[in-house]
Amino acid sequence: MKKLFLIPFVAIIGLLFLQGKSVTSSESATITDAMHAELPANVKAVVDQKCYGCHNANSKNEKGKAKLDWDAVDQMKKSKRMAAMGKIAEVLEKGEMPPKKFLENKPEAALSEAELATLVEWSAGKKKKSR
Repeated sequence: MKKLFLIPFVAIIGLLFLQGKSVTSSESATITDAMHAELPANVKAVVDQKCYGCHNANSKNEKGKAKLDWDAVDQMKKSKRMAAMGKIAEVLEKGEMPPKKFLENKPEAALSEAELATLVEWSAGKKKKSR
């Protein structure tokens, strides 16, 4: 009789153990791809090229990672994601991203007017009007 109680207990412990396993780099890439899959292609291209280097979970830039981690955006609740998008729009409109000090060393990281407009429209929730 004791064995019947032991089997479900061991199964539950096993399931809990499997949930706690660490994420491998290939699984991390899959998670990142899933987040980017929700982004429109034009936004994803700009984020990948100009933003993701500093704003990702594996970034050495602790300040950039703390302010915005693109890897975590998909796991956010909708309200937090909307707040993050609002903050992105605000920072971009103020011209605070990319930082001027960063651009002194990497001028190629500057956003073009088209890239800036793409990110601002997306983060502010605006859609381009078709003509």
